[in-house]
Amino acid sequence: MTSRYLPAPELLSTVTPPGLEVFQVTTDPDAACHVFYNYIQAFEPTSRFVLFNRTVKGRSELMRCDLEDHFALEPVSDPGAAGDHQGMSFSPDGLWIWQSRIAEGRLDLHRRALGGGLAETVFSLPLVRPEFGNRRILSGRWLSFSHDGRRLLCVVPIEGIDKYYSMAILTFDLERMSLHTAFETGPGNWNNKSQYAPCFGPKGEYLIGVGDGFTQAYYDAAGKWTCDRLPGSEGGVAEYLVDEHGVICYAYPVGRDRPRQGIDHWAWFGKSLAKVFHANVFDTAPHWRGAMILADPVPADEKTCHLGRHLPGGKQVELTRYITRPDVWHLNPGWDARHLVCDTLSLGYGEDKAASRYLYGCTVKEDAAGPYVEPQYLLHPYSSWSPYSCESLPCFTPDKKWILFNSDYPGVQGYTGRRHTAQIFAVRGFTFPAAQKG
Repeated sequence: MTSRYLPAPELLSTVTPPGLEVFQVTTDPDAACHVFYNYIQAFEPTSRFVLFNRTVKGRSELMRCDLEDHFALEPVSDPGAAGDHQGMSFSPDGLWIWQSRIAEGRLDLHRRALGGGLAETVFSLPLVRPEFGNRRILSGRWLSFSHDGRRLLCVVPIEGIDKYYSMAILTFDLERMSLHTAFETGPGNWNNKSQYAPCFGPKGEYLIGVGDGFTQAYYDAAGKWTCDRLPGSEGGVAEYLVDEHGVICYAYPVGRDRPRQGIDHWAWFGKSLAKVFHANVFDTAPHWRGAMILADPVPADEKTCHLGRHLPGGKQVELTRYITRPDVWHLNPGWDARHLVCDTLSLGYGEDKAASRYLYGCTVKEDAAGPYVEPQYLLHPYSSWSPYSCESLPCFTPDKKWILFNSDYPGVQGYTGRRHTAQIFAVRGFTFPAAQKG
């Protein structure tokens, strides 16, 4: 499938770094396209291919884009499947594209070879699950492989005990090719984006990242998604690590201390248990835009996992401490833990006037006080962020050659689309700030 991509120099400016090229990868005005929040699974290891979602008239399909062949596009999911393809991933060796699918009363996990061919159903489970008191799986969401490729997890929304739906995690043993464990993480976990940690824990165990936002979500009679706050939500999000049975083992000493510090988005910091967080309120800088906080997990349990920055023994480092006006929203570190790309937010969320401000890249450096970032402006994406698929969500290939992001900017010459229909853009030629010597 040929991509009708367009050069997009309209996104360059007088302060754009030299040598930068920008392309609008997707240009069908009737099809909304966006990259995924779980960017780790969306890139093939050699950096040639990326997966993204394409939606036309409420029906979605998973697309594979060849970054080295003029952005050639190929659908790799069943045509006309409903909903966003959040349950997708390249296998760690890059040979397979995995997807989750609800069909005929079952949750199917199937895979298709990177080079094409028919999809193979690997796991097929009844939606009604005895592990959850015979409550029903509602959809298949995030897929995540363990760092050694021996485990796979699938995050699933399930029927709640009351009007709020709950969240659960299924883990699969890929050596025995069987369901391994199943556990519920609760309705407060609806936005958890759970993934296997990129390394073993201190005891050689597999660990899984989980979050509690102290909110619960449901769909009303009209089908509108609604989220209610719970007591404790004023403290912000808590992030912790569980084992493959759902037992809390460690937590991150960040946030849970509004208005002094609250956290929102997070990402693994390299191939370690450390995470870097977007702090949406903080007391470490004089301006509100957003700071980056780096922290390692510390031992915790059900009684302490929600203490945030007050966790005993916890330490954190503000990576943006040398930036006068720190500003960050979504952040994507590379696996080398030495580079990040970030977006920023202006005025408010989800309004026409609330366009994203700019994108930038960072190099991680270090001094006596610990790691810190040096930023470099990339470009202004001019995206409205409405609907959520128009959030920019910048991410970059493992080889750092390409940076991808979403935008509903309608001003590229030759594009006939309009606001509020997300498209995918790609940047080539960006140079991160020079690394430290020695």
